[in-house]
Amino acid sequence: MQVAGAGKNGERTYRKKTSCVERPKEEWIAVPVPDSGIPREWVDAARDAIMGNDKPSSAGHRVWELSGGIIECATCGWNMMIQSVSAPRLAQPGRLFYYRCRKRNRDGAEACSHRKCHQADQVEPRVWDLISGLLKDPGRLKAGLEEMIEQERAGLRGDPDKEAKSWLAKLAEVDQERRGYLRLAAKGRLTDEELDEALAELEDAREMAEKELRAVRARREVLENLERDKDALLASYANMTPAALDALSPEERHQIYKMLRITVEVSPDGSLNVTGVLGDSFVSEHQDERGRGTQDLSENETETRTRNRGHRRVLPTASKR
Repeated sequence: MQVAGAGKNGERTYRKKTSCVERPKEEWIAVPVPDSGIPREWVDAARDAIMGNDKPSSAGHRVWELSGGIIECATCGWNMMIQSVSAPRLAQPGRLFYYRCRKRNRDGAEACSHRKCHQADQVEPRVWDLISGLLKDPGRLKAGLEEMIEQERAGLRGDPDKEAKSWLAKLAEVDQERRGYLRLAAKGRLTDEELDEALAELEDAREMAEKELRAVRARREVLENLERDKDALLASYANMTPAALDALSPEERHQIYKMLRITVEVSPDGSLNVTGVLGDSFVSEHQDERGRGTQDLSENETETRTRNRGHRRVLPTASKR
């Protein structure tokens, strides 16, 4: 629409104002996508190659230890985005760094009620205090890693290698049946309609087999990565002295979080719900623990809560400094 306004000299000026509203999904119009000419195998291989990639941080001012999908909004479940703002009025002018809800930032206050921005230099030390305590106890770390691997292995339906071979055999069977139908059609024993119907059924079976095969390979790759990360963690970090662990760089801490499959849910009140390789023994024996990341608590928030479901650890809200 066109909106009228007053100019510098009092004359009437006009500007265009645009608003966009997304239509309901039932009104969407499907657009057919033509064949790109790229073999399906290339696309599948490319997707498999980048499956485990993390989105790099767009902030060049610092290393964000909890970026890349580690920290999430406890209200809506979306990843927290990173934000840095200039702070020239501080005693030492510089920049402040925050984690904030990505969904609220993108879609507005109605999308998520989590409005608070959480200072990175307060959240990150609290998470590291918990995880470094785990690394300083190799026995509990090993138990937690082995339990996570067993859970992942239990989620596999039987032997992944045998399951992959069965789906490969299914694909070979589909290709053989397809060639047979084409031979029958070439001899005139099948009409065009019958051939199209048979080939459509075979295509559905082929797509299902390829999908299951990719899923089996992905689950097997996850298990292999877990076992490799377990060996790397125990070899590289579990034998470090406490002083060496505390001196790790933010990049190394971020890598440890990814290897431990750590997820941090931050609530509007600032409490942190940490999920990952925490292990039952670690959680139960540290229920009344007060680490450096939880020492500066307000008087009304001095209780450390722990939940032993899905390997979760809840850290209370830190007081304002």
